Amino acid sequence: MDNLEQKTIHEVQQELNTNIKTGLSNQTASELLIKNGKNELAKNKQTPAILIFLKSLIQPIQIVLFIAAIISVIAPLISSKHFEVKFDDFIDFIVIMGVILLDATLETVQQIKARKSVDALKSLSKPSAVVLRDSIVKEIDASELVVGDIVILEAGKYVPADLRLLESSDCMVEESILTGESVPVEKSSRPIKQTNILAEKKNICFMSTFVTSGRAIGVVIKTGINTEIGKISKTISDNEEQVTPLEKKMNRFSYLISILAIIISIFVFISFMISSNKSNWATYLMISITLAIGVIPESLSAIVSIALSFATKRMAKNNVIVKKLESIETLGSVNVICTDKTGTLTQNKMAIKKLIWNNEIFLTDEFINKTKSEQAKDLFLKSLVLPNDSITENDERIGDPTELALVDFAEQMQIDEQEFRKKYPRIFEIPFDSERKLMTTVNVLENEQQFVFTKGALDQILKKCTKIFINNKVVKLTNTHKKEIKKLSTSLSDDALRVLGFGVKQIKTQDQKTEDDLIFIGAVGMIDPIRKEALIAIQQAKAAGIKTIMITGDHAITALAIARDLDLAYTQYEVMSSEKLEQYTDQELESAIDNIKIFARVNPEHKVRIVQALQKKGYIVSMTGDGVNDAPSLAIADIGVAMGVSGTDVAKQAADVILTNDDLNTMMVGVLEGRNVYQKIRRAIVLLLGFNFANVISIVTISLLLKISPLTATNILFINLVVDSCLAFGIGMSPIDRTLLKNKPQLRNKSILNEIIWPLFKVGLSLSVAQIISFIIGMSATNLDYYNNLSSYTKAQNWFLFIQQNNQILLSNIEDMHDFVVFGRTSIFITSIISPILFTHLIKLTNWKDTKKIDWTISKPLIYSCIIALLISIIVFSIPVFNSKVFGLAGINDTKTYINWSSKNMWILFSSLACALIPFTFILITDAIEFYSYHLSNRTWEKRQKLIKQIIDQEQKGKLREDKKNQG
Repeated sequence: MDNLEQKTIHEVQQELNTNIKTGLSNQTASELLIKNGKNELAKNKQTPAILIFLKSLIQPIQIVLFIAAIISVIAPLISSKHFEVKFDDFIDFIVIMGVILLDATLETVQQIKARKSVDALKSLSKPSAVVLRDSIVKEIDASELVVGDIVILEAGKYVPADLRLLESSDCMVEESILTGESVPVEKSSRPIKQTNILAEKKNICFMSTFVTSGRAIGVVIKTGINTEIGKISKTISDNEEQVTPLEKKMNRFSYLISILAIIISIFVFISFMISSNKSNWATYLMISITLAIGVIPESLSAIVSIALSFATKRMAKNNVIVKKLESIETLGSVNVICTDKTGTLTQNKMAIKKLIWNNEIFLTDEFINKTKSEQAKDLFLKSLVLPNDSITENDERIGDPTELALVDFAEQMQIDEQEFRKKYPRIFEIPFDSERKLMTTVNVLENEQQFVFTKGALDQILKKCTKIFINNKVVKLTNTHKKEIKKLSTSLSDDALRVLGFGVKQIKTQDQKTEDDLIFIGAVGMIDPIRKEALIAIQQAKAAGIKTIMITGDHAITALAIARDLDLAYTQYEVMSSEKLEQYTDQELESAIDNIKIFARVNPEHKVRIVQALQKKGYIVSMTGDGVNDAPSLAIADIGVAMGVSGTDVAKQAADVILTNDDLNTMMVGVLEGRNVYQKIRRAIVLLLGFNFANVISIVTISLLLKISPLTATNILFINLVVDSCLAFGIGMSPIDRTLLKNKPQLRNKSILNEIIWPLFKVGLSLSVAQIISFIIGMSATNLDYYNNLSSYTKAQNWFLFIQQNNQILLSNIEDMHDFVVFGRTSIFITSIISPILFTHLIKLTNWKDTKKIDWTISKPLIYSCIIALLISIIVFSIPVFNSKVFGLAGINDTKTYINWSSKNMWILFSSLACALIPFTFILITDAIEFYSYHLSNRTWEKRQKLIKQIIDQEQKGKLREDKKNQG
């Protein structure tokens, strides 16, 4: 069934084994449907939920945790004399496995939610088709079409499959989704010469293109994935899913943390085995496991998923549907937006921009407001509406974009096109013909006068005109007039306007030659106008450090004219045509691409090549579009953005993000959300890793001195998962920071740890110092009973002895230190809970260059999360057996001890609270010093620059005076 466009209708009928008069029989159609399948496009293969869950379980961090969980059970079992199994030995295992499963479950749920949002968008009305079967015309679901079906096309309908036309009556089809051309193509049933260019196949209607005017009958030659749109759809569905920059960064981060956890654990275990009693290897192994758990931020993946999920919900409310959660951060990192012109930057409809009237050029507003109402103007307005085949159904206009533009302008002039057509009926017409390039109607006006109205290509109109309206008077059309009109027309064409001329005359009978001796009345210049929201989006993108590139299948002149209106490009040197693009090697294209703002007359393969060249240069590329021709580049871009209303199913399938309102400005909402998500993830990492860094320092320091771990694996998991996670969730739910749109985008290969090393160090170092001090003071509580029984004088006298005694305990190697460890652990546990609650709101990752004052505000979600973390911690301390058996703490079980200010519990409580203030104070002071030192030095630098400028200005003024004196 190849080359059917070259064959006659009879040959087509024979090859397809169909009957153009009766159509296929229902039985034959059913058999073909079973044999060849439905007329549907290829669908993306969706990963089953169980595979998403299993994939989440094999992340590096989860594997390390799983190994730690297994060892936590095996080590006590092997070290026991009779392989006795106790419930206490399984506590760490149960908690760690619970963490692993919870993380995997959360990630799976979030991915499935994102998928359902897209599925809901796809469940729109199914397309239908009008077919001839068994000599009966009926409407069926388009998916049931088969090769050989006879299909009837009408204006306002989408083409349901690839058709070879059998009849065509002024059929115009808009094919921009395939070719990028915004102007409809006239279709014919005549055979054509062989060509591979889709736009030149005049007797073929392609699936998903739109009939703007006329009607046609065609036979189905291809369905489903065999259609032109289907081939592209299959290519997209076969592509492997790309890994986003966030996934790459998080994967690298996971590997780094996992390797670090293993190295530290092995190092500490070996150190113990070398320096201590080897028979206690099980204890040393448990300390090493505790360290591994202390290094790993167990809840980070869940926090990232939840932060992305909240962003997804906010974006959905703002008409942005995200198919993959990680795409949000990619959107925030974009530094180049490649966008299609038609339908994205422009409105995908024609509009009159300028007019030629009285041999002058008028802007539309000038014509409406400044020209007088007179006979010539009245006839001109009638010329817009009467020789026009556009129709209005249910308040929606259907027809050729050019004719719709004429009616739209008439409406601006307070003309009701339906009333006009009723009032001035059409009694004769000569339809538009591509060879004549004219359309003529005869209408009856007031007093039964018959007028001819002709519109068409300006050069053809001028050939038919012998007179012209000048200042409302009819005068002879001279060569001078023609030269002036052509000069004005050239001016409009230079602005990429499509020029349409109009001629009129009054006749007495229809027998007169209707298209001769016309009076030239004027012309209009029209273009597919820009979308105002696109202009705003480009300005916002520029302010956010994002470069915008227009990629279009339209002509270079048209593209440059649109780009000028959008403040995107101004000179021809910023434009590259497809011819020049094909001459360039990949290396030459990479070298030149930084200076190019427009690519014109490109095909889908060119778009892919452009995106790849930008990616090789290190850009993170977003591709926006709505047509089938955009799909390959949407799929290969770092982030593909499809239009939800005008976009084809293939484009939506290929994209990562869908704009449900077709507004490019909405994309900047996504960019803002993406940048905020990335910032929140980095803040969460500072919090989680800072605490883990402190854990490592305090555990290594104390365990090497005392051969014990100050915190158990369960303690660390509780603080990581409950306290720090609550705070990190508060960060994730905090309001968005709109000032981030003023910053430059992230670089492709920039590490997620960049620029947070110093905040990480501040948090980790200050908290570790607080933890060690808290542990020492907590251990001191064991001697309070003896100390409290002394007199005041003796207390003062023995204070230094008290401190010395505790130092000796720290430096000794005693075997039974249970009481010391429990009180020390309780103290460090309280400090580790309270301290993050105090300093979390200080972790702003502030860029002092963009900040005029320190932001002291705390978000409500963060306050609520602090309260929740504190309440959960209090509950843990209040449950008698739970706090001692599970967490190994000295629980506050006797409420009376609160009254006794000399009790061990109060000593631990207040000393640990005091220690918790150390990190808060340290971070507060260092932030203030950094802020004021930066701005102080910056003000000094600015003063110095002003002084230098004043000196230079004075020197220049002095030179000018000397020059004047010398000239004098």
